[in-house]
Amino acid sequence: MFFPKLRRRAKWVFLLLAIMFAGGFLFFGVGAGGSGIGDYVSDLLNRPVAGNDTPSLEDAREAVAEKPNDAEARLDLARAAQAEGEIEEAITAFERYRTMRPEEADAMRTLAALYAQEIARAQETAAIAASEAQEASLPNTLAPDDSPFLQDITSNRISESLSARAQARANVANAEVQRLSLLQIAVFEDLTLLVTDDPLLFLQFASAAETAQDYESAIAAYERYLDLAPNNPNAKQIEERIDALKTISGVATEPSGSGSTGGSDDGSDGE
Repeated sequence: MFFPKLRRRAKWVFLLLAIMFAGGFLFFGVGAGGSGIGDYVSDLLNRPVAGNDTPSLEDAREAVAEKPNDAEARLDLARAAQAEGEIEEAITAFERYRTMRPEEADAMRTLAALYAQEIARAQETAAIAASEAQEASLPNTLAPDDSPFLQDITSNRISESLSARAQARANVANAEVQRLSLLQIAVFEDLTLLVTDDPLLFLQFASAAETAQDYESAIAAYERYLDLAPNNPNAKQIEERIDALKTISGVATEPSGSGSTGGSDDGSDGE
C-alpha cells in the first residue's frame, strides 16, 4: 500500500523534472532570434530531409540491399525508419548517410534530434530504475540505526536483490545515456562547422555536451552562442553557467593581465 503510493508520487516527480528540463531550454532560447529551443527541436524532428516522397520501410530496405553505396537509398531508409518509429535503424542509416554526404546539414540536424530522443528515453529508464532501487531499499533505510531488531526484520535478501537489480538497470541506462551523448556531440561538432551562424544550434550543442560531461565543448558552445546572440536577455545567466562549468572542469578563469604563465624570460618552469 505504501510503495504503490510512493511509485505514483515518483512519477509526478519525474514529470516535474522533465518540465523543468524543458523549461531550462525555453528559458535560454527566448530572445535569441528564434521561437525557443522547444520549437526548434520539434522542427528538427519533423523537418523533411529531402522531399516528401518517402518510400515504405520495406521498399527502402530492399533498395539499400540492392544498392548499399547509394546515398539517396540510404537517406530514404533513414527517413522511412524515422517515420515508422524505428529510431535505432533511422540513426544507423543517417550515420551512414553522413559518411556519404558530410556536407548535408539538414540530415545532421535530424540525426542530432533523433539522438536527443533516444537519450531522453534512456534517461527516463535510468530514473525509473533508480527509483525502484530506492523503493526496494526503503524499509531498511527507515529503520533506526540504534534498533538492531528493526534493522534485522527490515533487511532481507529479497529486497536487497530487487534493489541491486534495479540499480544495475539504472547503471546500464546511464551508460547508454553517456554513449549516445558522445555520439550526438560528434554530430554537433561536424554540424557547427557547416552552420556557423545559428545561435540556437550552439545552445543545443552546449546542452548536449553537458549531458556527455564534455564541459570544455559545452563552454565553447555557450561562448559561441553569446557571440552570435550578445543581446540575449539571459546572457548573464549563461555567463554564470560558463563560469560554473569552468570551475567543474578546472579550466582557468584568471583575469587577463595576471601574467601567470609565459611572462617570464628566465626559462624556469616554476614548481
